Amino acid sequence: MTALKKQRIDLRLSEDDKSLIEEAAAMTNQSISQFMVSTASERAAEVIDRHRRMILNEASWNTVMEAISNPPAPNDRLKRAAKRLQDYGVIRERCEDRDFFRRR
Repeated sequence: MTALKKQRIDLRLSEDDKSLIEEAAAMTNQSISQFMVSTASERAAEVIDRHRRMILNEASWNTVMEAISNPPAPNDRLKRAAKRLQDYGVIRERCEDRDFFRRR
């Protein structure tokens, strides 16, 4: 069973755009609303997917994986920031083996 559709989007468009959309909807055996919703939804999913993913070439991928596998030692600035967070009670205990702090 399909969900009840309660939302509306009103828009203004040129006569040429309307004619183009009507023609495309007719060619795909869809109503104008069906065509616009399906087309806009597909495009929205593509845009969201592109913005949520990061495509790396092999060299960049290897750099990222190396940094994950062998993270650099924390510098003084990071240690001071962690100390401030510990003082504020955001983090509570020190993880001795990595010289980092563990979250609550």
